[in-house]
Amino acid sequence: MHLLPLVAGALLLGGMGGCSGKGRRDEVVPPTGMNTQSQIRRYVDKAVRRSSEGVILMPSKKADTLFDRTRLNEIAQSLRVPAALCFVNRAIETMKLGQQDGETTFLGVPEGQIRIRTRINPAGEVLRTEIVETGFQDESMYACLSKAIKAIRWTTNKSGVVQFIDVIYWVSLGYQAEDHSDEALLLLRKQQAIAAEKARGCLVNRVSAGRYQVQGLSLMDRDGRTLVNRVEPGVLPENVGECVAIVFRDIRMQPVKEAFVRPFTPRADFVVATDGTVNFTDERWLAVLKLEEEAMREARLAELAGDDPVTQVDEGEARPGPGTPRPSQVAGTSGASTPEATRADPAAGGQKLKLGGMRKKPPG
Repeated sequence: MHLLPLVAGALLLGGMGGCSGKGRRDEVVPPTGMNTQSQIRRYVDKAVRRSSEGVILMPSKKADTLFDRTRLNEIAQSLRVPAALCFVNRAIETMKLGQQDGETTFLGVPEGQIRIRTRINPAGEVLRTEIVETGFQDESMYACLSKAIKAIRWTTNKSGVVQFIDVIYWVSLGYQAEDHSDEALLLLRKQQAIAAEKARGCLVNRVSAGRYQVQGLSLMDRDGRTLVNRVEPGVLPENVGECVAIVFRDIRMQPVKEAFVRPFTPRADFVVATDGTVNFTDERWLAVLKLEEEAMREARLAELAGDDPVTQVDEGEARPGPGTPRPSQVAGTSGASTPEATRADPAAGGQKLKLGGMRKKPPG
């Protein structure tokens, strides 16, 4: 599975932190000086509001001077990837569309905020973790995060006793208005139609005649690439559903720079005939769309090449210029009779044809 580049920065806040000046209660406190508990709380709350996910490390007051701050910053940053994996892997199992307060939304999202106390021996090994406070409804998140914390090799200290550092982690889907625009909905329709065109091969000679309305869930990164996905069970046989899910991984959406994890629900409505032919909704729409795109592409290429067939006009033979004498003028100057001019081909362009019929009665 490919994990997206995460957005929010990992943060470090010690028991010995910064002190905000008078009249600056909303300012994020820098990690220098002495912090009160209320200042620390405001620091954390502001960090959570600014991003969809992040990690903050808070050494105890005694441990603050014992641990290398640069190393702790590196640890905070490195924890973001496994923590995000905990969220993504759990979300693809638990999330589903449902109704809440009369609106369609995603239910079962394993989002929240947690503070985990991590006790570390002088050698930098994690002895145990415990929950100080949590807003996660999904208990599996703590187990996964605890495993990630214990896998880290923490910095050593020379105190000779066990110290603790609190790990604060928060995560949520957030809301990306770009993913709900008319342009995004049209792109999703096109992408899922392209996927359905490929995925119908998964159904050929593998399912009986009938209609199969398939719905999936895709969690994508900021670049519009699929991180993990699934197809809802119960519609197709398991092996056929897995095949469709693999095809759905190729769906691509527009990038959104400030996004974290973006959920989409691609659909495909297949109809299998008795002779085994597989069709899908939007099949004709996709064919017309491809023809339109091909025509636009050819028009652009013709424009770049300077070849516009619409403006080409057959102007016939070139007319004589002002300096070119006519045959009668040449005969007048020489005094000699002019031989009868060769009659021009009537089919050639630019010729003046006599259309009045014969004026003389043909001989006997």
